[in-house]
Amino acid sequence: MISFIVIGMNEAKTIGLTIKSIKSYISYNEISEYEIIYIDSRSTDNSIEIVKKFKNVKIFQIRGDMNAAIARNIGAVEAKGEIFIFLDGDMEIQKEFHKIAFNEKGLIYPFISGQLKNIFYNDKWSKIDENLHFPKLKKDSFYPETGGFFMIERNLWFLVGGMKTKYRRSQDIDLALRLAKRGTLLLRKKELFIIHHTINYLDKRRVWKMLFNGSLLFQTSVMIRDHIFNPHIYKKFLRTSYTLIVLLISTIFGLFLSPYFLLIHPIVVGVKILMIRKPIELFIYYYLRDIFSFLGLFLFFPKEKKLIYTLIK
Repeated sequence: MISFIVIGMNEAKTIGLTIKSIKSYISYNEISEYEIIYIDSRSTDNSIEIVKKFKNVKIFQIRGDMNAAIARNIGAVEAKGEIFIFLDGDMEIQKEFHKIAFNEKGLIYPFISGQLKNIFYNDKWSKIDENLHFPKLKKDSFYPETGGFFMIERNLWFLVGGMKTKYRRSQDIDLALRLAKRGTLLLRKKELFIIHHTINYLDKRRVWKMLFNGSLLFQTSVMIRDHIFNPHIYKKFLRTSYTLIVLLISTIFGLFLSPYFLLIHPIVVGVKILMIRKPIELFIYYYLRDIFSFLGLFLFFPKEKKLIYTLIK
């Protein structure tokens, strides 16, 4: 049996597309043994009412602490399938991907994902752009990281205890790093797996919200501390967080040699903004992100959360 596990919060604009795409996937591939599970993080819109209109969809709602890790763990606990397919309530699964990821025995590999196409919208939900999330993905490749969209064998999921509920963000990357340490990398197929409808990643409201709600502390501080002895994190860390490394080094030199070394970090952040052609107004965001992450390494120690939820349908 295949368990489709969908998580969402206030996804009224897209959750119908998500469930329809799963139904189409099932019909197109003539899947007879399946279940669809939706875990809602106390939506304040009509997301649940939309999902209720679909037949054969189990609906659970979180009653306690909420984050994506908690939602996915609830889905896994309630699922009966031998294979879990995870996606978010703003994603459409592509029906043609099934024949790429499955053979007559099941998944061709125990931990699989694929290409993702982003459809970007502004805050008024008007389409503004689109792109491939992995533009350099020209062939099937193995990675020690994933996103919130993947297929995984049940036994492998529970082998590492699912996702860590202390992570408010980047719980998917943490999962992949723990699996990689055990010897199972993610197989990312080059073919399109998901279409993702979302607000632009660089939308000002979005990035500032992530900065000040503490989400980015999980992406760097907790992640680094948890995986400091995991060799699979080093390449990613050097690629995405090199300005934080500069901050660490310049702070040490600034304290013990000369305070002028403290100027190195903002200069490097400024150069980064120019090199990757990001809006210059995001300089403060990237600068503060590193500062918060630096402090979080020593001051931020979140605890695991309990799964508290109820069956809606």
